Amino acid sequence: MRVIAGKYKGRKLDALKNLKVRPTSDRVKESVFSIIRKKVTDVNFLDLCAGSGSIGIEALSQGAKQVTFLDENPQSIRLIEQNLEKCGLNRHNPQILMLRSDVSKGISILSKQRKTYALIYFDPPYNAGIYKRCITQISDERILETKGLLLIEHHHNTQLPLDIGILRCDRQNRYGETRISFYRHKGFEK
Repeated sequence: MRVIAGKYKGRKLDALKNLKVRPTSDRVKESVFSIIRKKVTDVNFLDLCAGSGSIGIEALSQGAKQVTFLDENPQSIRLIEQNLEKCGLNRHNPQILMLRSDVSKGISILSKQRKTYALIYFDPPYNAGIYKRCITQISDERILETKGLLLIEHHHNTQLPLDIGILRCDRQNRYGETRISFYRHKGFEK
């Protein structure tokens, strides 16, 4: 696993072993960031179910103003810190917010802090069964900016609703067993 482009291009990142963490493949990450590249610069980015932090670190590398890493696993939080250090960063950098919490509580905390994000990448374990509930909560708690984009990584067989609250899926890309669904506020589709 490596940083694909930008300031930290080529840095090798570590992944957790023997846990239920499935890092996003470099191929999927490269494709996703080629799609959102122009939207990353100078925005707030949320890496939801961050795992190794690979997606959020890629966002930092490609010019995100601030990245929030949210994960409930203490081993994941330590791994994110280690991977940040490989890029010369640490959790005290003003560009970085680390939050150890389950997804639902974390979304509520961010909402209460009035945090909003132009880009949210949501990649829970494929079998977690939390997609619809969390997408609904993202919609209800309005942590996605009006012109923002929610990207959801899921198994290609997982069927997500096209409309959830104020959000609508307007694109899906498949990469082998993985599918990325792109949600926007209704009325702000492409």
